Amino acid sequence: MDVISASTLSSYANGSYYVKIACAHCRIKRFYDPVDLVQLCGNISVRRIARQFRCEQCNKKDYLTADLVSPPSKELVGMNVRRLVQIRIIRKPVWKDVKL
Repeated sequence: MDVISASTLSSYANGSYYVKIACAHCRIKRFYDPVDLVQLCGNISVRRIARQFRCEQCNKKDYLTADLVSPPSKELVGMNVRRLVQIRIIRKPVWKDVKL
C-alpha cells in the first residue's frame, strides 16, 4: 500500500484513496472513505483526523495514527471500508445549582 502525504480530505475524495486509522496499542486498523470523513470532521488535514477519533476497542486516543493510502487493486478485493450511515447528535443537559 502506498502512503501519501495529504493536504486536506476533499483533495482525495475521488474514490481511489482511503484514510487508514490505526491504533498502536491494540494493533487494529480501519479504513474510511475521505468523503465520509469530510461530512463528519470537515475539510481538515489527514494528520489531524486521528485527534477526532477514539479507538473503539481500547477506548484510547493517544495511540491513534492516520494515514492516506492508495491500495493496489489486488488489496482492494478483501479490504473492509467503513462507510458513514448516520450522524447522531446527543443532547446532554448541563445543570447549575443556584441559591434562592
